[in-house]
Amino acid sequence: MNAQAPRRSDGVLTEEHEALIADVRATWTEIGLSTDPADRSAAERAVREAYAAMRSEPPGRIVWAGSPVACLRACVGDAPASSPSRLRDESSSPGLVAELRRELRRRHRSSPWSGLEDRLARRLRDELGTQAWDELRTQIAARLREPLWHRFGVRLRGPVLSRLDARFPSLSCGHLGGVQDVWRDAYWIALYTCALRVTRMRDERLEAFAAVARHVGWWIPSADDVVLSERPAVLRRDEQERLHSATGPALSWPDGHALHAWHGTPVPGWVITDPAPEAIRREDDPEIRRCAAESSGREHCAAGSPASGRRGGDRWRRPWTVTRRRWSRSAAS
Repeated sequence: MNAQAPRRSDGVLTEEHEALIADVRATWTEIGLSTDPADRSAAERAVREAYAAMRSEPPGRIVWAGSPVACLRACVGDAPASSPSRLRDESSSPGLVAELRRELRRRHRSSPWSGLEDRLARRLRDELGTQAWDELRTQIAARLREPLWHRFGVRLRGPVLSRLDARFPSLSCGHLGGVQDVWRDAYWIALYTCALRVTRMRDERLEAFAAVARHVGWWIPSADDVVLSERPAVLRRDEQERLHSATGPALSWPDGHALHAWHGTPVPGWVITDPAPEAIRREDDPEIRRCAAESSGREHCAAGSPASGRRGGDRWRRPWTVTRRRWSRSAAS
């Protein structure tokens, strides 16, 4: 169908459009923060319907994993862990990493959705014209970037990928081709959903893809099978919505895989659970030492003791210096 260009006044979206964007934004915020167990039957049904929408044969096999790490391992034939002990190693062999990289490239090439974003952009550009589409995309993106991409792609997904890079070194975790996860996809799904609805268009491919993303954490499709992972069981954040917990994991999954974080910085578990002075002195990473020192003194800071003083409390909110493979406060803000 021919699309009607959205009615705008001086380049501003109408009140109706603004309400639509707010509704879509709220929907994907709720999905992105969900810690509810996956409805596996609904998720598998959505996967099969999504393959049908792409005019592809349904996957011959659907495999469930309990966490992102288990999801990656399942791609190379390692059975998903049923016990946390299966995930206790903090690194993976070079052979496993090389095999995983090859497998992710293969899956990305064979995935029916590998070019969906580009196809949607071309369709809207053809219908609206380049200038109108660029203007519409810019206006909608401005309303979604902070609540969706910064909240999920930077403050939540970033620390998880940083942690995965320690387990799977040289995997280039920031660019996991073929891996779909709601913290990355919520932004562009919402962007194109809004653009299509504003222009009174539909795209069943996007709707089917979004239906899968509503039900799972990660999912890795291919032409022959698909790996699905559970959502996190625990997701804790600080007042600036960065991953943070002063009492235990900031993120944990049903299979026992967990991530500790201090105001957005991934840290070893001892930083939160037992930040003893001896352990702090032995730590080589200055960022980890700083987090551990703040963690060990959090009771004093909360009580406003003279030992910490005002500067100690302010230090928690001071922008951090960006360091390699660390997520800074300034970058996340």
